[in-house]
Amino acid sequence: MEGKISRRSFLAGAGMVAVGTAAMGITGCAPEAKSAEGRVEPNAADAPSGSGHWSWSTPPEKISDSDVSETVECEILVIGLGSAGVPATVYAAAKGANVVTFSAASTAEAEGAYCGAYNTKYDEENGIAYDAAALRKDYAVQGRGSNNGEVTGTIWDRSGNAVDWFAEYCKDVYAYEVGPDSVIDEGIHEREHATHMVYVWPDPEEEQEQKRVYNGFPKFMQAAADKAESEGARIFYSTRAEQLIVHDDGSIGGAYGLKEDGTYIKAIASLGTILATGDFHHNEEMIEAFLPQMKGEMQTRNPYGTAQGDGLKMAMWAGIPLETGPYCLGLCWPHDFTFDTYSPSKWGLIPFLRVNQAGLRYTNENLDDEWYSTSPLCLADAKQPNHTAFQVCDSKYGELVDAELFDECVAKGVIHRADTLEELAEKVGFWDPEVFVETVNRYNENCENGYDADFGVESEYLTSTSLTKPPFFCMERPVLKQWANGGLQTDKYGRVLNDRLKPVGGLYAAGNIRAGLCGLHYLWKSFGSNKLNAVTGGMLCVKHMLGTWDDEF
Repeated sequence: MEGKISRRSFLAGAGMVAVGTAAMGITGCAPEAKSAEGRVEPNAADAPSGSGHWSWSTPPEKISDSDVSETVECEILVIGLGSAGVPATVYAAAKGANVVTFSAASTAEAEGAYCGAYNTKYDEENGIAYDAAALRKDYAVQGRGSNNGEVTGTIWDRSGNAVDWFAEYCKDVYAYEVGPDSVIDEGIHEREHATHMVYVWPDPEEEQEQKRVYNGFPKFMQAAADKAESEGARIFYSTRAEQLIVHDDGSIGGAYGLKEDGTYIKAIASLGTILATGDFHHNEEMIEAFLPQMKGEMQTRNPYGTAQGDGLKMAMWAGIPLETGPYCLGLCWPHDFTFDTYSPSKWGLIPFLRVNQAGLRYTNENLDDEWYSTSPLCLADAKQPNHTAFQVCDSKYGELVDAELFDECVAKGVIHRADTLEELAEKVGFWDPEVFVETVNRYNENCENGYDADFGVESEYLTSTSLTKPPFFCMERPVLKQWANGGLQTDKYGRVLNDRLKPVGGLYAAGNIRAGLCGLHYLWKSFGSNKLNAVTGGMLCVKHMLGTWDDEF
């Protein structure tokens, strides 16, 4: 259906969701790298780190035509087939453009579910007044000034028409639903008033709400990609782009893609190339360079393994600088309402005693009033051993949470239960049970005094969160990584910029590879903003290439 989404349709789980000195210095790509204007760039990318230079510091040898088994010509080359690449490919094919797309994966890629949209045709009927200036100011404040207001503002302004066009155009292959974001109630995302519309593509074969929404989006994206192919788009799956074609003047004329047989396909693009390769959170070396807070064993929700920073490396090798940061720290707690593995994230903000695996308390447990990717509590948890927190409570849990749901979690084994603190420590696997017990005793002293002298939790919570009435319970709260946004600076049209903030001829970027979309973290004021930026941004790149920027979609 294409009308307003019912409340049931949105009652799903939310399973979406200090840069190192050396990384901060990366402004060029390699020794003697030339910028898009032909000037020699500094050798900052060779800055050492621990084991030596970054692997991308030295560009690979230029791909030889003797290694090319196939050459294709097109108007538009899209590199990446995810939330930015699929809409760009669909839109280009729909408008009659000759489009070629490289996909490193064997399928279209889609992680998440919700696609936000501002300024839609549904705003008025849902009581939403889009205030473009206020939104820009709010995001500048929330992003601590690190997001690009012109880029994001342009995308927000045009997202209503763009997302609606995409959903409508593909509804013959996959149905969509749309409604105000205020009807989304996942426990951790609750709003009284709508700020924008949200589109979803539910899986009709699923009944469980979380699976219905989140399993539907990948199926929709593949169906949309197939539709584009049926209309003339040429999609090369399992073809990882490795190098851009760089002309003598620094402009980009296409790219080389590595095929499964070990040979290369050379795609020559006359209008432009879109880097829609996603972020770099699967690349541990880039995580170390740009987001060391996420370094180490940290589970990802993305199942494809292709977030390797390929687009960033190709751009650097073409002499295009990366932003200095900060990059978007894309963290989240697990969202699981089926209890297959984790405790529900909806209780992540309840101020139960919070300790790490050493059994030590490390933060005020009442720092947030809403869950989001880089909330203070999520950041605090991420810095603990194994990026994991442990929430501990006693039999008074029903004073703060839904007792029936809590009991179900205990019965399913995703919340630890024990009659003594020592037994709980053994079940959970705290490194030093004695330290854990000492931590609890100290916390109980604070609770009894009605004053948290250690971390400052408000006294009103201390009576309910003391650990004095067995049995005792523990919820594990691991932090996951979901993306690592940033890298290429662009203008509002999606054109990639050089070191003097001038457009690099023939090169565009869309999705998580762009700098300045979110700021320091994924800004949850716009539910579904990651998809909003990707879907709209990819289509706007195509519009600019085709010379139809000022036209309606």
